[in-house]
Amino acid sequence: MSKPTIIFIGTRRTPLEVNAAVLGAHAAGYKVALLGPTPPAFCREAISDFEQVDIFDRPAALKAGLTLAHRTKASGVVTWTDTGVELAAALAQRCGWPGVPPEAAHKARNKHSMRSALLEHPELIPRFRKVDDLADLEAAAAEIGTPAVLKPAGGSGSRSIFQIDAETDLAATFRRATLLATRELSPVFGDYEGQFVYEERLGGSEHSVEGFVHDGRTMIAGITDKWVTEPFYVEYEQVHPTALSPQAQDSVRHLARSVTRAIGLDWCSFHLECRVLPDGSAKLLEIAARPGGGYITSHLIPLSTGIPFPANLVRVATGQAPDMEKRSDLFAASRGVLSPVEGQFHGFDGLYDVLELFGLEHFVHERELGGTIVLPPGETLSAVLGYAITRSVDYQDARDVAARAIDLSRPRITTT
Repeated sequence: MSKPTIIFIGTRRTPLEVNAAVLGAHAAGYKVALLGPTPPAFCREAISDFEQVDIFDRPAALKAGLTLAHRTKASGVVTWTDTGVELAAALAQRCGWPGVPPEAAHKARNKHSMRSALLEHPELIPRFRKVDDLADLEAAAAEIGTPAVLKPAGGSGSRSIFQIDAETDLAATFRRATLLATRELSPVFGDYEGQFVYEERLGGSEHSVEGFVHDGRTMIAGITDKWVTEPFYVEYEQVHPTALSPQAQDSVRHLARSVTRAIGLDWCSFHLECRVLPDGSAKLLEIAARPGGGYITSHLIPLSTGIPFPANLVRVATGQAPDMEKRSDLFAASRGVLSPVEGQFHGFDGLYDVLELFGLEHFVHERELGGTIVLPPGETLSAVLGYAITRSVDYQDARDVAARAIDLSRPRITTT
């Protein structure tokens, strides 16, 4: 009997993540048909069909998705990045598949709409205001005050986020933000170009929640501890499961269930980022209707808990309940090699030493050899040169091995 088909809208960025996604679909009993600009060469044999299209051209992409769905008799669709969330919702609706309702997909993509959906729960969100022009920014700063952040309403991956303090030149900051958050520099800004959110800057520690919404029920796979750079919020370290206190974990789980319900998510995975404040309460930073990056859902959760996250994503997208049975009780960490300078990347001189480390599961190139490095806020991802993924019976040991791998890697960079 032939396997049914699931459509992937694009893929994750790295071969390691893509392999986990594709093999997870096959483990769930599905062939993979890909909708995107080009098939990834490293897993062509695992892709049963392909429809070439620019997924940022929404009408063309929806038409191509319908063609692919008809040709493959597919049973559902998943997206791996924010740029495919609204397209996946539209395609699922047209085909009668389980999927995120289109209005919920919009709220998961537009940060102002996202926060507006939670106005009845002000304790769960930072104070915020929509910003379309400099006058809006000045009014927001007067109303909310500082410290604060200005972020693109349709951004992702910490792109073009600016900290605002009492001494910040608002006019200069807004000019720079509008120059960087354009579809020409990154198509991710295309749907909501020119829209920003001003919100109070939260303290505390940063975390994410990974899980699924299945037939209206929020199912949490785990909470991840995260570390980000200042002042541009580039994520560089993740550990799963969390070291938060039981009371703080309860606050985070309550936040996740409240937000998925308020947004209206269903039949999808979600990746919620939050801050846990010193009093133990949790407030929303973002929620995405797709799996988390940083190797959290592709590797950390499966390595630490045994929960098959990529396979579960396909199950939920095709109307089945996810397998949430915990099969192990370990700790897994991922940590990035961040470039301190702009220039060109030429590889790692310390790979042999890195690969000798006990507890190392993977060490991944994120930048191609000869690739140009641009530092934030101009770009965030190009400064991430590689990633170490570790596993241990001990939380701190998993972190320490990852940090040691980064120290030993010795990236070779020529400055411009």
